[in-house]
Amino acid sequence: MRVVRADDYINAILKEGNGNLAKYLKADVVTIKSPIVDGLDTAIRQEIEAIQDRKTPPRRPKRLCVLLETNGGYIEVVERIYSVFRHHYNHVIFIVPNFAYSAGTILVLSGDEIYMDYYSVLGPIDPQYRMDDGRFLPGLGYLNKFEELTKVVNDAPDPKKVRAQLAYLLEKFDPAVLFFLEQAKNHSLTLLKKWLPKHKFKHWRITRGRRKKVTPTMKRQRASDIANALGDPTRWHSHGRGIGISELTSEDIKLDIVNFGNNTQLKALIGNYYHLFSDYCVKMGVSGTEHTVIHSMNGLRRLWQ
Repeated sequence: MRVVRADDYINAILKEGNGNLAKYLKADVVTIKSPIVDGLDTAIRQEIEAIQDRKTPPRRPKRLCVLLETNGGYIEVVERIYSVFRHHYNHVIFIVPNFAYSAGTILVLSGDEIYMDYYSVLGPIDPQYRMDDGRFLPGLGYLNKFEELTKVVNDAPDPKKVRAQLAYLLEKFDPAVLFFLEQAKNHSLTLLKKWLPKHKFKHWRITRGRRKKVTPTMKRQRASDIANALGDPTRWHSHGRGIGISELTSEDIKLDIVNFGNNTQLKALIGNYYHLFSDYCVKMGVSGTEHTVIHSMNGLRRLWQ
């Protein structure tokens, strides 16, 4: 006789929660709790293809919903994940129950719809560099400090008075790292300016205030404004700065975001599924900053350190 374990019950309830949310949103649902690092793109590809293989008869569903929790990572991995999603789905929804920082913000902004509540946060567009000890170096602070010290040295009337700053520049700043971070930031901004008009703004036809017809030029300009605002290091100050729904939907940034907290049924569906998933991750001793967990209709499918 097969012995039933507590984990079997938890997995059954998680699959039920995933299915209930999928039914409500009329979409396949995948939950990702992970740093965005090499290997995540492959794991997501395998997971999405496994979902497609289970469908009888085989069909291409139009909608995917992704619950995402991440501290960020590499923009190149984001681009490959985007390619997987868009190969299989015409419409992608992102739900952020907790946080999606840095590269996670870029991935969320590639969606057609974004769902957050008062507790959810995105982050500044802040490319990261993985150091030899495995730690991630936030790019905004690194680039901003380099520019600050460079200005001090260049503007100094007497070079002898800035020897300490010059020595610090030579010792602490690696030209290769600077180049990598500058390219990653430019790459991030370019993707946002491409993806926002193509997906998030695709149904934006009339302005809310003056009821003017929205042109492709206006969409590109709005995307550029959003990208520049989220990529401004002097505005957000730190990699871990959380940007909530009130700021993201303000007149300054003007992102259209669905507040799932205002929908009692949807709030319960997301909360029951996501919080059990998070608690189960704690039980297994994993976190979204160092480990990868992916959950779908197939169950808990990927887990590595």
